[in-house]
Amino acid sequence: LQLEFLMSNIFKKSKFKGFNFSKVGKSFNKFYNDHLSFSLTNAQKKVVKEIRKDFSSNAQMNRLLQGDVGSGKTIVALLSSLIAIDNGFQVCFLAPTEILAQQHYNSLNDSLKNININVNILTGSSSKKDRVKLFSDLKGGEIDILVGTHAILEDIVQFKNLGLSIVDEQHRFGVAQRAKLWKKNTPAPHVLVMTATPIPRTMNFIFSGLKEFSFLHTPPTNRISIKSFLKVENLQLFKEAISREVSRGGQCFIVQNDISKMESLKKNLISILPEITIDIAHGKLNKNEISKVMGDFDLGRLDVLICTTIVEMGLDIPNANTILIIDAQNFGLSQLHQLRGRVGRSIKQGYCYFLIPIPDLSRIAKNRLDSIIRLSDLGSGFFIAQEDLEIRGGGEILGDKQSGHINTIGINLYLSMLKNALNKFKNNDEKELIQTEINFYDSSYINDDYLPSPLERLKIYKSLNSASSIDEINKIKNDLIDRCGALTEEIINLISDTKLAINIKNSGILKINSSKIKTSLLLSSNLNKGVFDKILTLVTKEPNIYNINKENKLIINLNESNALNRRNKITNLINEIL
Repeated sequence: LQLEFLMSNIFKKSKFKGFNFSKVGKSFNKFYNDHLSFSLTNAQKKVVKEIRKDFSSNAQMNRLLQGDVGSGKTIVALLSSLIAIDNGFQVCFLAPTEILAQQHYNSLNDSLKNININVNILTGSSSKKDRVKLFSDLKGGEIDILVGTHAILEDIVQFKNLGLSIVDEQHRFGVAQRAKLWKKNTPAPHVLVMTATPIPRTMNFIFSGLKEFSFLHTPPTNRISIKSFLKVENLQLFKEAISREVSRGGQCFIVQNDISKMESLKKNLISILPEITIDIAHGKLNKNEISKVMGDFDLGRLDVLICTTIVEMGLDIPNANTILIIDAQNFGLSQLHQLRGRVGRSIKQGYCYFLIPIPDLSRIAKNRLDSIIRLSDLGSGFFIAQEDLEIRGGGEILGDKQSGHINTIGINLYLSMLKNALNKFKNNDEKELIQTEINFYDSSYINDDYLPSPLERLKIYKSLNSASSIDEINKIKNDLIDRCGALTEEIINLISDTKLAINIKNSGILKINSSKIKTSLLLSSNLNKGVFDKILTLVTKEPNIYNINKENKLIINLNESNALNRRNKITNLINEIL
């Protein structure tokens, strides 16, 4: 019901008229022809075309743009902004940190200074005097692009005619925060979300077909994949890594998220490497102190910067090509990938050390670290996000949780239900949607030991849910055996349940729940007449075994603890009924 309700809303929203950016005008053409200093990649051209198509569709755009560091997301956002401005609308550019917001502001201001585009910035550090003027100019339409942090989300920030909202690094904003941007105009502005690693909830939307998706897969020219290592933390490792980087004229990041341990770490490093210069940066320092330390590091006055995750985004220091991340087991996959992206931003080889206190970690932490080490190639952000989806689950579609597993129904049934709901509303079909749930209270899934790749497992799940005949299921089964060997018990159960679901499709049997003591079949009010007659015969002849309760369920008193035997008996019974 929730899925159908969701799809109903989406279907209705698709009928609402969104802002139509029908023309590519003077600002876009002048910048593209006279001021763009490089040629767009084919991937960038493709994404710009996709966005232009969204802009002219009369419906609100809600598109995710995924690309690793240096893949060219910002220039796509800039060109999209110019289309909005040429059509008489304003743009807001939301960034999670002041450092990143300032970087975007500087970049946009520098790129657009010759084409009469007014760019401004709003952050938590903006003075009261600056804010008063900015709010007035924004509401009066004198500002074309407003770059800023969470401060943009405040109710007092009012646009004259906001047409496009761009969100950078979406995983640093909550669902409710991003939703505030939708309320800055009526109808809601177009939304372009940019990230290197989409959060699991967004990946869930992508795979479910609920969010438009663009992928910048072309890696930056002359960029080298970062070499990644998983090591147990020790001072000798610090000495070797820092010495090697400094000896080639480079600099190092050390990420220590526990501020109380920073000074002692600094003292220990100075004791073994007295010739190097080290400083500390974290969020509890005042703005001037942080700016001074960051400035010194940027200018090459420091060899090593010990910092928290404030450097996760926004810093572009090509000379820093080694990073050591302490207690890496405490970070999420997206954070680890973002932190690794602080180095290797030049033609030099980058090195990333993920440091752990002991080798024995929790299973989830091991999975995360195995994924980040294995996926080290350029352009791996999307595949890291897929792994994150597999490890953490897809979150809520109707709620605001950005990760979490759908424990009550499982991914197989979930994808099936979602596919049916999508098809119903895409086809505007008013007939009753029959969704089948089958549960024998045992395990039915594809083991990661049997098929290690999350992407390949997802493909099999999708193939099973798309299958419409037993022959298709058998083909999938035989292909699996050819690729991976004999099926596990869990996969056999999964395939049996899928076959059973196909057999009872359109019969009026909505749900099968089978426990050790009894089995229930939830019957639709539109139950097939032939099936109903056979069930009635069973109830009449053997009332001690079969009965129908007030909830329209056929109750089967079958005392069988072995799930395999129970599945076979119920399958045979249903085949007789059908």
